[in-house]
Amino acid sequence: MRLWHKTDAWQRRNARERLARLAADDVRRIAVIKHAAFGDLLLLRPFLLLLREHFSHARITLSLISHYRRGAPEDLVDRVHVVPGSKEGRGWLATYRAYRELGDQDLLFDLTASTRSFIISRLTPARFKIGYQYRSVHQRVYDMAIPRGCFRFEAETFLDLLHPFGIRYELPLRFELPVEGEPPSRPSLVYFPTASHPEKAWPVEHFITLLAEMAQRYPEDEHVILAGLAGWEQQRADDILAGVGGRANVRLHPAGADDAALIHGARLLVANDTGMRHLGIALGTPTV
Repeated sequence: MRLWHKTDAWQRRNARERLARLAADDVRRIAVIKHAAFGDLLLLRPFLLLLREHFSHARITLSLISHYRRGAPEDLVDRVHVVPGSKEGRGWLATYRAYRELGDQDLLFDLTASTRSFIISRLTPARFKIGYQYRSVHQRVYDMAIPRGCFRFEAETFLDLLHPFGIRYELPLRFELPVEGEPPSRPSLVYFPTASHPEKAWPVEHFITLLAEMAQRYPEDEHVILAGLAGWEQQRADDILAGVGGRANVRLHPAGADDAALIHGARLLVANDTGMRHLGIALGTPTV
């Protein structure tokens, strides 16, 4: 394969020769390391779809961290490699063994750029490794590293790692996210009022004002408050519903397996959290 190089990318001196010895049809094992939460795992789907298209003979392994698996695109890979999180209290030997279980690869993509992913990338034998530039660490780990875009859509930042292989993507991005469950029976607007931490959430009073105005302006639509999983998220959703004052076209929807069906069938998703907004984007639902 030919290595496409940009002036702001870093590459090892023999990187071009290493990749030239590897034909696309000969790539049989690919590792993708992405240790991240729900939203970023959803945004990984376009990357994996393109990877599958261009390396159709390869067995793709996705490396995840144990406490972040919700939203993982396991349907797009052949194998899942799970490493323990720091809160599990696993000893260094057990952790080392878990890291090494990723196994030999032809191509390795590190989309995480964390201390843990640097170590895994370093320990994993691969014919070609690529990741993001980070201080000088990337020079000890990868064959090539590119700058990480700070003000770009994260899904496109992931896809940047395919550019050195001559792989381009088209907009709009393809997610092909499977949806389980039935969509809403009437036109709906969905509101997700919480986030990963309470301090990141818009005040309850603001959501009450917004919902009351929207319910009045769009009376034919059903206005659905999507509650989060945590106790405080459910309480906040209850408080918003109570504050709106029992309007017939406003209801509460508990979080669950049918979240995707609800959002997929909605005319609009108002999301306080990027994770839920990324779900809306992956489903093609307009988001705010």
